[in-house]
Amino acid sequence: MPAVLVAAVVAAFSPALGNGFVNWDDDLNLTENPSYRGLDLAHLRWMFTVLHGGHYQPLTWVSYAIDYRLWGLAPFGYHLTSLLLHAATAVAFYLLLRELLRADRAPGPGDDPVVLLSAAAGALFFAIHPLRVESVAWASERRDVLSGLFLLLSLLAYVRAHAGDPARRPARLLAALGWFGLSLLAKAWAITLPAVLLVLDAYPLRRIGLGRGASAWRAIAEKVPFALVAGAAAALALLAQHVEAMRTLAQHGLVARGAQAAYGLCFYAWKTLLPVHLSPLYLLEMPLVPTEPRYAGAVLVVAVVTTVLFWQRRRVPWLAAAVACYVIIVSPVLGFVQSGQQKVADRYTYLACLPFAVLVALGVRRLGTAWAAGRLSAGTRRGATAAAAAVLLALGVLTARQTRLWRDSQTLWTHALTLDGANYVAYTNRGVARQLAGDLAGAAADYDAALAANPGHAEAYKDRGTLREARGDVDGAIADYDAALRFKPTYADAYLCRAVARGTKGNVDGAIADYSAAVRLDPGHARAYYGRGHLRQLRGDLAGAIADYSEALRLVPDYLEAWNNRGFARGALGDRAGAAADLARALELAPPGSPGRELIERNLAGLRGESGG
Repeated sequence: MPAVLVAAVVAAFSPALGNGFVNWDDDLNLTENPSYRGLDLAHLRWMFTVLHGGHYQPLTWVSYAIDYRLWGLAPFGYHLTSLLLHAATAVAFYLLLRELLRADRAPGPGDDPVVLLSAAAGALFFAIHPLRVESVAWASERRDVLSGLFLLLSLLAYVRAHAGDPARRPARLLAALGWFGLSLLAKAWAITLPAVLLVLDAYPLRRIGLGRGASAWRAIAEKVPFALVAGAAAALALLAQHVEAMRTLAQHGLVARGAQAAYGLCFYAWKTLLPVHLSPLYLLEMPLVPTEPRYAGAVLVVAVVTTVLFWQRRRVPWLAAAVACYVIIVSPVLGFVQSGQQKVADRYTYLACLPFAVLVALGVRRLGTAWAAGRLSAGTRRGATAAAAAVLLALGVLTARQTRLWRDSQTLWTHALTLDGANYVAYTNRGVARQLAGDLAGAAADYDAALAANPGHAEAYKDRGTLREARGDVDGAIADYDAALRFKPTYADAYLCRAVARGTKGNVDGAIADYSAAVRLDPGHARAYYGRGHLRQLRGDLAGAIADYSEALRLVPDYLEAWNNRGFARGALGDRAGAAADLARALELAPPGSPGRELIERNLAGLRGESGG
């Protein structure tokens, strides 16, 4: 059965192997980020200490480093790793479903094949569902599949600890805690696990409930280590999101957040049933109006479902437990702590919708039990089998189709715009992709469309500024950078771009001021340190230039231009040995046949000759 699951996952997601990287964090994390490209002590220190892109994810960085060792920057290898991790997650979920189904009811004669098939059906429903595409086909969401795998291994160890041999319980609980820690080191979105474990203790493990006072307190005390680990991860996650500037209550009030949360609860359940029109970005409108029908209706649905489940919890404990787990798991990403431009996101279902797959497995198990007991007619059996096969086949086809939409940036954002013609982020990102492809007219049209949809979108101003600068309109570019900073005063990249443009115009003081603002806002901005160092060097401030180049090299050890320029600055100060060492390192990094390589070789030879070798 695991082999069947792996084959189905590979078949559904195989189009991902032909996809490239997209300009939706893949540039930030992979193609323009050299900091993860190694497994030495310096690179590992960065991985385990950095809050990059709003996440603390050291194990995810390690997985990327291994990919880089194997594949360089070839997208195929990164997508292959994510696909295999997702396949392993499907197998882990299958094993977990077997344990949960057995714990739900002691199997009778002939039950075991039914349990196996039911677990496989639930695992397939989870694994090849189109809502999984964003987590699997998007290289930057490697953290989802890696964290999900470790989390399911933690749940598997926990359920086996209490449904299996009591003598092995301490070791299995320790294993569950260890897997949980690894999950949080890949991504901190599983911080709700202690609460989920309490729900499982109530049903199907039946360790807490009426008349189980002492055992219930033991079960609660057992969660303390999990809660402590989760608390530490939550603190790091909040710190990382603070770095990325969370929305304040003044920007997004409590009532609006509550309406967004109710909408999210309904959205994920509905898209699980009907997974079509999926987008890489569902924009959060600002301000969100809670009285709009879609939000008011969602609040009403949540209230009704909650009331019904509360009153019927003893009659349908399996349904109450599944819905409770769903709400608990998805709660951190419902918008109560809002960061980013998304209202909802397909990737948030990777863990949150696992309970829905459990319900599928339970439904198949009940049908299978009735089938084995002879309570279903031959026609009903054939119809149920055909319906199940048709549903799984349809999910696989939709998943393959959705995966192809992540082929490249232009395909992805064009698809997003077919679903929402006012998506200014999609226009901006497609404009960047068009600009990189040389379609400057198309890029300009997209930037203008983005600003027409949202006149305050700082990123569109900055990107249009780079286009104008590429066309030689430096004054127009500076005007756009000014606008970007007017709407977003903490925009480090806009300061960097304006610094370059000001330098081109000869405004060295203004350029240095902009570079300084960029490094103040983003102390990890190596390009800003390098740019300021270059201008300082041109002005004769060699000590200041060397300090800036050194900081750039601390951040990016393979920064060829910084090695080269620091070498010249050291040589000008009379430090010929240091200059020779820097130029030698630059020569190691310079690609064979590159224009600057011959110049570096000549300068290095001259330095070595003057210093006696």
